[in-house]
Formats: sequence, structure tokens, C-alpha cells
Amino acid sequence: MKQRQVMLMINPPIPLRFDGIVKYAREHNWHLTLANRLVRAPRGWNGDGALVTLRGDAETSRFVEGLAKARIPVVDLTSYMPEVEVPRVIPDYTSAGRLAGAHFAEVGLKHVAWFSTIWTNVHSLFFDGLSERWPTAQKIVLSSLVPKTKLDDVDRFADVMAPRLLALQKPVGILTYNDEEAARILALCLELGIKVPDEIAILGIGNDTFLCENQTVPLSSVMDNLERNGYEAAALLERLMDGARPPTKPLLVPCQGLAARRSTDILAVDSPVLRRALDYLKRRIANPPSAVQLSEAVGVSRATLDRLFAAHLGRSMHNEVTRMRLARAKELLAGGTATIRETAAACGFCNAGHFVNVFRQSIGMTPGRWRETQAVT
Repeated sequence: MKQRQVMLMINPPIPLRFDGIVKYAREHNWHLTLANRLVRAPRGWNGDGALVTLRGDAETSRFVEGLAKARIPVVDLTSYMPEVEVPRVIPDYTSAGRLAGAHFAEVGLKHVAWFSTIWTNVHSLFFDGLSERWPTAQKIVLSSLVPKTKLDDVDRFADVMAPRLLALQKPVGILTYNDEEAARILALCLELGIKVPDEIAILGIGNDTFLCENQTVPLSSVMDNLERNGYEAAALLERLMDGARPPTKPLLVPCQGLAARRSTDILAVDSPVLRRALDYLKRRIANPPSAVQLSEAVGVSRATLDRLFAAHLGRSMHNEVTRMRLARAKELLAGGTATIRETAAACGFCNAGHFVNVFRQSIGMTPGRWRETQAVT
């Protein structure tokens, strides 16, 4: 069988996305040609297909349209330019926004904002998901505040963003388009003396672990599953090169979950007693106290504690414990190394069978199946 020649025009060159593509290429004996900085095929290239990221570059768009006219299959891995009619495999941006909104709600926030340097169709899809849970979310877009030539100017950034961050009703959660923008907001907050996460909880997208884990306050981030995005895009290209009909709409890759770190580790409730109770629970999630033990630990009656959970969180202590356990279970499962039995024990379930039943009832699938959906297949 002839080795297929596949060209990659992927910018920015995000390693995870390349990892997925390379994994598929090795499994199917592709030869890959990189053309990230070109607007035409490399000299002498006579290939079978291309994987691209269309990001508004007119020359690249014309080149991709030329490939399509030559009947060379093309798959776009983004949705920056939906007006260009090519098959697409994209992250489920809207779902990622929903996940961020749910996380902000789970930690008890009442106010949410969005920040991005620019605004495109992809930014809009993220914001749409966030807005489903937070219709009053404030949108802050730097390109609407400063000239495009000043977007990277640190002094201009501080001048326009400082008064806006200070004016936000706090505590507030800010979702940023990527982890680099989250780090930028974090640095300014710390410079202004704004407490993170107590006053502003910051959540990025992309889960760049090097960047997220090496900040003064480690950054929480939505895992948008770019490795699977690359793998599934390659799989679609293979089908197209085999003569399959292109899909009528973009194929969506579900996000992988959320990596919670200190930047959103907030107990944003008005009641000091409930904050103490939630902190007590979180630190003992592997062996949580009974309702009576918890009420004694925070110095109130059982009835008072029940009223606080209902009034501030809209759920019982039992339901909050379950939520905390399942959130921790997802973190362990997404890591890929803990067994179901080990995960159950780490999250305070009496046995693996009980854990599987609770997980299935809440999430709609078994822990094993959920972990499979998060991995490249």
C-alpha cells in the first residue's frame, strides 16, 4: 500500500495537537510534511491530504481553497473561519465554557467575567457556553480597549485592565481564553494587591501544565483535549482520502475535564460557618465526617448546618460530599494511573462497587467508560 503524504499547516504549533496527529500517522504509516510558515505546498510536494488551522490568514485560506479545488482532502482543526467550507474536527468550545461555568457555580461564586485579548468565532463559542450558566457574565476584550499594535504592551495592558479588575464586584471568577492570558491576569492582580482566589478566581483554558503549575498561584484550567482533537482530525482525513463523503457539520471533540488548582480554590459563600464546614469537608474527603461530627467541628447545631447548606448551596451536606468525591474521582481518573479500586478508596467510597454505582447514577456512565472518553482512541 502506498505511503500517504500528509501536509501539516498547524499554527500555533501546540505540542498536544501534534502528539495526536503523530500517533495516528504512526499507526497508519503516513509521511508528514510540516509547512507551518508557508502559504503554498513545499516544492515538489505531491501529497494526499492536509491538516490545517485556518486562523484568518487570507493567503493560507486561498491555498486551502486551492487544495480543495485540486480534490486534495483538507481538514481544519479549528473554527476561526466557519465561512470557509472545509471539513472540521474541533474542540467542543461551547461545552468547555459550560464546564467553566459549572466550576464557578460549584465553588459558590455569584459573579463571573470573561477576558480575552481578541475576539473571534472561537472566543464567541467559549463565551456562549459560559453565558448559559452566567447570562450576566461581563465580557472584557482587550482589542476593544487598545489599538491592535498595543495588545502586547504591558504598560498599556495594566493601564486599561487595572481599573476594570478593581471595579469588578467581588468575589468574582474570570475565565480566560487560554492559560497565557490567565497568567497575564494573575500577574496584574498580584501587582494590584488583589487576592487570588479570594477576590478573583482565575480559570484558563488549555491546561498547559508547565505554565499553570509554575505561577505564584497555580492556575486552574479547562482541559480542551487537543491531543484527541489532532487524532480525530487525522482519522477524518484518512476517511476522506479513502473517498468518504465529508461530514455536513464540524465533528466535536469533548473536553477532557478541568484541572482544579489554587487559583479557583475558593469557598465563595457569605457564611463564615459554612466556609469552615466546606473547608473541613474538603480536607477530609477520603473519610468525611458525619453531619453530627461536622456540626460539632464548626460549633453549630445539626439543624443550623442543614439550613446553611440549603440556603447558600441549594443542596444538602450529603449531596455536597458526593459532589466533592466525584470531582476528586474525575481528577484521578483523568490522570490515567489510578485503578477504579484505588480511586474509590481515595475518594471515601466504601468499596469499588458502590463507587461505580454512584458515578454511573450521577455522570451517566461507569468510571471506566468515562475515562475512555477522555483518552485518545
